[in-house]
Amino acid sequence: MKKFIALALILATIFTLCACSKGSETKVEYKADVAVSDLSEQITAVNDSWNFIAMDENYIAGAMKIDVSGYADYVVNINAFGTNVDEFGIFKAKDEASVAAVKADAENYLKFRLDTWMEEYMPEEKPKLEKAEVKVCGLYVMYAIVDDTSRADAFSAFENALKK
Repeated sequence: MKKFIALALILATIFTLCACSKGSETKVEYKADVAVSDLSEQITAVNDSWNFIAMDENYIAGAMKIDVSGYADYVVNINAFGTNVDEFGIFKAKDEASVAAVKADAENYLKFRLDTWMEEYMPEEKPKLEKAEVKVCGLYVMYAIVDDTSRADAFSAFENALKK
């Protein structure tokens, strides 16, 4: 009898946990009408020491090897003084079907940067590049090459600005 009660309690616990986990999986919805320039301002505000300058399409195509002509919107900010490798970019895909390609472009860029890194050039900055990440929120894709704390804060600002 004790075994039956113990088994019943175990099964009840398992069923309760399964029911809770399915109900707690809510899909986050993101806005699709936020200008990347507005997002950039919010992200730049997370770190007072950042001094960024926005790059134009020629820089993005030439130095980054990314063709943004098929994107709905974009902004790439790099350190204005060249004293570190701090950088982030936000790309907006034209539609849901092209988000994966935009994400792949950002990931390929980060790989390209790491593959072409010169070990003697600011070796203390390389960990930022090694830990660089890409985050997707709806139609928006962001990459960040910054320190760990700034990256977490930037991605948090990015996601919070886009949540419905």
